[in-house]
Amino acid sequence: MRVQDQAAFILHYFPYRDTSQIIELFTRDYGRIAAVSRGSRSAKSKLKGVLQPFRYIQVSWSGKGELVSLNRAEESDVMMPLLTGNALPCGFYINEILMRLLHKHDVHEDIFNEYQQLLVSLADQQNLEIKLRLFEKYLLQQLGFELNLSHEAGSQQALDAHRQYFYYIEHGPVLAEQHTHSEHLVISGKSLLDFQQGDLSDEKVRREIKSLMRMVVAYYLGNKPLKSRELFR
Repeated sequence: MRVQDQAAFILHYFPYRDTSQIIELFTRDYGRIAAVSRGSRSAKSKLKGVLQPFRYIQVSWSGKGELVSLNRAEESDVMMPLLTGNALPCGFYINEILMRLLHKHDVHEDIFNEYQQLLVSLADQQNLEIKLRLFEKYLLQQLGFELNLSHEAGSQQALDAHRQYFYYIEHGPVLAEQHTHSEHLVISGKSLLDFQQGDLSDEKVRREIKSLMRMVVAYYLGNKPLKSRELFR
């Protein structure tokens, strides 16, 4: 199979043999694929400046299966802003969770477009934490792991902004006063309802939602810790 001029972002890359690389691509129409880029680490390669994360590129490849051969890569007409400062580790964090949560060859054009918009918004350095939380929520929803942020698990009673809840992954919140399982995260109804509305303007809400999303993302990623979290230190 040959694919020509496919829109893509690079999520990750690592050395392969003497001068080659394996590139993990997030493509608009083919999902996540892994491609061998032969000779792109050599001193004379013209691809060094192209095969970089956070750039919107056009790629062509051939082959099928788990590893294809990259035939061409070039900058697209869509210019992306540079990620610098605190935005840079945010970008690497998002790339890593996409690498871990997206299955190869599953097409997610909506996630691709949302990811592109996220990179643009991260570049202005404003409200980075809020942007990460909202993208995490969106990503989980698109992958079928939507959070219950509005009703009690089981009873389906609407959440009360003035009460506290334990949050059970894949079920949702239950009233903390009715349970004694202290190992579960305690979170206010206000935080859950605000997050449902995309409102993270309150500092206390942001702290509680950060704890919630760290727990939820870790659950779906499994036991392997995120390497990109070390960049925030």
